Amino acid sequence: MLGLMALFGTTDRVSETMHRALVPFALVLLFTVVGLFFATAGGGIGQALTTWYLWGLLGWALVVVDRRLSVPRERLSLRLLWHVPLSLAFSVLYLCLASLVDAALHGVAPEGRKLVDALRNGGVQWNLLNYWLILGAYLAFEYHREAQERRGRTAHLESLLTEARLSALRAQLHPHFLFNALNTVSAYVETDPRLARAMLGNLGDLLRFSLDSEDQPEVRLAQEIEALDHYLAIQCARFGERLRVHVDIPPELLDARVPGLVLQPLVENAITHGLCDLPGVGEIQVSARENGNNLTLTVRDNGIGLPADWSLERDAGIGLSNTRNRLSAMYRTDHHFSVEPAEGAGVLVQVRIPCVFDSSAENGGHRVKTARADRG
Repeated sequence: MLGLMALFGTTDRVSETMHRALVPFALVLLFTVVGLFFATAGGGIGQALTTWYLWGLLGWALVVVDRRLSVPRERLSLRLLWHVPLSLAFSVLYLCLASLVDAALHGVAPEGRKLVDALRNGGVQWNLLNYWLILGAYLAFEYHREAQERRGRTAHLESLLTEARLSALRAQLHPHFLFNALNTVSAYVETDPRLARAMLGNLGDLLRFSLDSEDQPEVRLAQEIEALDHYLAIQCARFGERLRVHVDIPPELLDARVPGLVLQPLVENAITHGLCDLPGVGEIQVSARENGNNLTLTVRDNGIGLPADWSLERDAGIGLSNTRNRLSAMYRTDHHFSVEPAEGAGVLVQVRIPCVFDSSAENGGHRVKTARADRG
């Protein structure tokens, strides 16, 4: 089969130039091996090699003819019908060539009587088997190669589609949090210019992270927490003593890979829908834990909670919907995303993804030793 692969087609590992150079050698090697096999089964080595060298040449001609048939490749039955008369013609051609070679090797003139005897004694029938054996091996490899190419193209198209979906989700999310952040800044432009400038600085850093992460589906958890810290600085300036945030990330998880800006929309959703109408102090807890081969990110608030008939599929806003869709696009079924009432009061949001660490982190692969923060 390896010989047929080298003879009849190219592989992903061999360039087209090398393939063309190796075809003659593969041809000789393949049919030499076949000839020696049949020689050991019975008959002389010279006769067996002659037979299969001739069929090697005819096999090459068979491939050329097949590729020139005006029949779509997917219509296999019609292609096989074309090969019925071709197999008869090639079998007769083989007997003619075999007769000429035999006469040349023995130094005599070709005799038509021997050819007629070969035709009468079943020569065509036996050589039909050789023809269909070569054709079957060739077609099996061709269809296998085409199936591999289709799978490769399908995987590539799925990758492009996933990237397009993620880009669309990012494009939808950015104006959303940008509008909310600018609206927050505008409230302090006249009453507290210094605070407004600080908030604009944090907003600039947050947008810079957003743009830098567009070409990276995943970032280090330490980078994600740094971006979240800029967002929290804006929100804590807005709410003052009414908002308290506790971020608890074990140092050994800071190099874990997470989707960029996965926590910010979850925290924003907690503030916007859970804490804005809360009469007392709003609290948000952000944490990360490693459970086996999974990384669990948790955002919990003590807000007003969810309506009784609330549904993630039906009632989620832009932030939650985009997060859910991004996780599905990136991890397919290998993730978990849930939004449910927290014990006591508020909402508990959990994201569970495969726990993969970044070996190319700036610290040379050694995990950073800091990441616990409290705000408010």
